[in-house]
Amino acid sequence: MKRSGTIFILAMYSSLVLADPPHYTTQKSFQTAFQECAEYFRVPNCTVRRYIEESNSQPKDEAKNLIRCTLINLGIWDDEIRVREYVLRNYFVPSPNNTCYERRIRECLANLDYYCDYSRAYESFGCFHRHYSELIVTDEKLIPNEKLELQQLALTGLTMVNLPYEVLVQYCKGDIEGEEHFPELLFLILVRGGYYSAQSGWKLANWYTQLGYEALLDRYTRQCIDRVAKEKCDADEVARMFATWQTCLGRYSPILQYIRKAAKTLVGDPDGCICTNAVYNGNYKMVKDSCQ
Repeated sequence: MKRSGTIFILAMYSSLVLADPPHYTTQKSFQTAFQECAEYFRVPNCTVRRYIEESNSQPKDEAKNLIRCTLINLGIWDDEIRVREYVLRNYFVPSPNNTCYERRIRECLANLDYYCDYSRAYESFGCFHRHYSELIVTDEKLIPNEKLELQQLALTGLTMVNLPYEVLVQYCKGDIEGEEHFPELLFLILVRGGYYSAQSGWKLANWYTQLGYEALLDRYTRQCIDRVAKEKCDADEVARMFATWQTCLGRYSPILQYIRKAAKTLVGDPDGCICTNAVYNGNYKMVKDSCQ
């Protein structure tokens, strides 16, 4: 049985393409998301084509709702936090001659308070379309995970790693970052979430699309990553990843709060997760690491 099982695994593995698999990530083009929304709301293709042809005229409410649906579909719009500008930018190509678009977009967005939600979503999109670029790229782009998806990502990671119960209790109390299993768990979550690759390292563009911090794309962050990689060149991949996360990138990520919530779910005993000594700063890092 062992031999046949091994042969089966080898046969299955040999049929795989040894590239960067998609893991828990989703990518879509603007056009695909729009077509999906048209199907959700049963808008015929001929009507969709008419909306596109009449894009410069006064839009109908149905067309506005399709744009709002598309923006939600791509992780660009949320009725509470409004437009995620850093995600919407992925779908436009800025004109090289336009040097004032940032100011004009912000002025445009600031004047939209009186719109209802579906009109506001449409008009927010219009601010970019008019002032940033009229060209919508056809490439598929990463869709950022929503809060519930991030929570599921952490929960699945904890389940896959299969930590001892006492470690889950420790995590659900908030005592996470110094625990010995945490680097392996973090590696799994980051790879599965599309933020780190075993083949190519940190995916800063994906990290930025998820979190929106401009600093993730500046040269200082890249220099920090390169410096840690050089210092940890003899360490294994998980150790290098974890050292980089601690030194350069961890302060931007709320992943610890999602791991703690996931651990609470797996422990199933709210009283066992109470920790009066745990104190967090604004980056969800524990200030006091004792948790009795």
